[in-house]
Amino acid sequence: MYLSLAFIRFLESVPSALAVGLLLLPRLIDEDGGRFKPWVAAAAVFRALLGFALLYLTARAIIPAERPIDAAVLQEFAFGTSVGKAWVGTQLLAFVFAGMTIARLFRASDLLDRVTLWTGVGVLAVVSVTGHAIDDGLPLWTQLSFLLHTAAGLTWLGGLFGLIWWMFTAHHKPPHLAAKLAERWSRIAKVAIALVAVTGVAMAYENVGSVPNMLATPYGRLLTLKLTLLVAVLLCALAIVRYMRARPIDEFDVAWVGKIGSLEAVFGVGLLAIAGYIAVITPASHETDLYWPLPFRLSYIATWGQKPVFPSAIWWWAIGSGVFAIAAALIWWTPATREKRLYATPAATIAALFCLAVSFSTEAYIDTYNDPTQDFTAESVARAMSTFQENCVGCHGPIGEGNGPMAKDLKNKDGLPIQPADLTAPHVGTHTIGDIFHWLTFGGQSGVMPSFAHVLDVDDRWDMINYLLMLSSTNQSRFIGPQAMVQWLIAPDFALIDPQEEVTSLFKLRGKPTLLSFARCTAGADGEKELEASLLTAAGAAKSAGVNHVTVYSGDCPAAAKGREALHPAAAEKAYSIINRYPNVPYTNEISQAHFLIDRSGYVRARFKQFGEGDGNTTQFAAQAAMMANEPLIEINLHSH
Repeated sequence: MYLSLAFIRFLESVPSALAVGLLLLPRLIDEDGGRFKPWVAAAAVFRALLGFALLYLTARAIIPAERPIDAAVLQEFAFGTSVGKAWVGTQLLAFVFAGMTIARLFRASDLLDRVTLWTGVGVLAVVSVTGHAIDDGLPLWTQLSFLLHTAAGLTWLGGLFGLIWWMFTAHHKPPHLAAKLAERWSRIAKVAIALVAVTGVAMAYENVGSVPNMLATPYGRLLTLKLTLLVAVLLCALAIVRYMRARPIDEFDVAWVGKIGSLEAVFGVGLLAIAGYIAVITPASHETDLYWPLPFRLSYIATWGQKPVFPSAIWWWAIGSGVFAIAAALIWWTPATREKRLYATPAATIAALFCLAVSFSTEAYIDTYNDPTQDFTAESVARAMSTFQENCVGCHGPIGEGNGPMAKDLKNKDGLPIQPADLTAPHVGTHTIGDIFHWLTFGGQSGVMPSFAHVLDVDDRWDMINYLLMLSSTNQSRFIGPQAMVQWLIAPDFALIDPQEEVTSLFKLRGKPTLLSFARCTAGADGEKELEASLLTAAGAAKSAGVNHVTVYSGDCPAAAKGREALHPAAAEKAYSIINRYPNVPYTNEISQAHFLIDRSGYVRARFKQFGEGDGNTTQFAAQAAMMANEPLIEINLHSH
């Protein structure tokens, strides 16, 4: 169905672009253009009639397959849905344009020609409305980018069609007129391509989401191919520009320019075909099952971020990059090598970039950029804690430090001893979550850890990864104190109780800082009064600082000390107990008392053991909260972990 939709969009775009091109080209040289009028009208009418096929295919792609589509259903779809209403608007504009082109057959009018031309550009612009631009969830600037992108791109392609047509049918025209047309068209083409480039970046930012998605998703791979064709188009255009600058004033090779323009048009048609297809498939930023086709990826964290010791492979590749870069500069600036610099300098530069890229490369897998099917929540982490105890403690130990009872007996395929990974160590952060998913699915790097695909389903594996993300933070989380740390530890989301159903999760509190308080209030326990006083002080401090207050209390804690409460307090307590660790203090999954200060972006930045009289924590909390309230809002990405 996607292919059929893309094909119809392609068939719609080509004739309307041709019509606009044939309207535009004669105006550039004040030519009558009468010989093109029947063709313009035919193309515009053909475009308008094809719109009905697009309506049917769009409806068929949305309406369940078991429901037949007849005229009544199409009418209901066209006037009762946002997609249908968008089609009605574009179709009305297409028929207005067709009517104007027919009117031009019977009346010569400069005003009519101008209005028809701009109406045609409008028809080109609204091609995008039947694709992803219909998504009203997109920012306004992105939706406008779609309109400008299609208008500029199709105007350029239509003008190119018109230029080729003119060149191949203008043998009786003087050379200076052909040169004048080519020069004036070149100016418009440059503006159009510049608009295509700028709006394309804006659209890619919204629909691709990341550089890896350019290769890891069908949408991204097609967009990469589209960029390759765009480069080919620009090379053809450059060839024509170079010819225009070097040609004798009184000569113009119409046939040669027409042939190069034809080749450029072929690449342009390929661009249009790809654009029509990616306009109806799932954008890369919405994909979760990503396929990375390369055995490596570029990463600062996994290479230079590990502070490699000299000498090492990373250092040697970097040194090689520097040597080639110096060579490129010397070749370019040394007079004796001037004749060879057009070839040798680019070659040396490419070699320098290659060596630099290798120094930043690390191993990658087909799942490296996969996105999770389970959100990073306390509930997910708590589920995985039980799974970890059932399947992983034998090697990795009860809290993931690589000291399980089987650890001392593990050997690789060569019979050499292998130490299980310490999952609490910072090195876990050098891998993407997709890397970890791949190892859980197919087995670990060393060949000792088996595949867990037959034990854990996909959701269970992503739950495990959420748990491992928490676990890998514990070495650093031991030292979280009242003084705010840099942003690195993402606060797991969890559901909140809200009778009004306005704020239903911790995630929805982002935008201003949050104090997350944990406590176990046991009647008759030692320090009961001090605990109650601390909780009341925390509640008052949160209120005074104007921050959100979320409480996960068990037992008979003071009602006045409570803020927004967790829907599943046991899960929240288990998840946050993983990072509630202190140096030389045994781990426990119960939190007697702890207060985490989460910044407005969702990172855990500070922690208070208690709010006691005279300990200065209240004052320090107020200062930290005020600082965080003025910090910029940062969008969290688990792949950056």
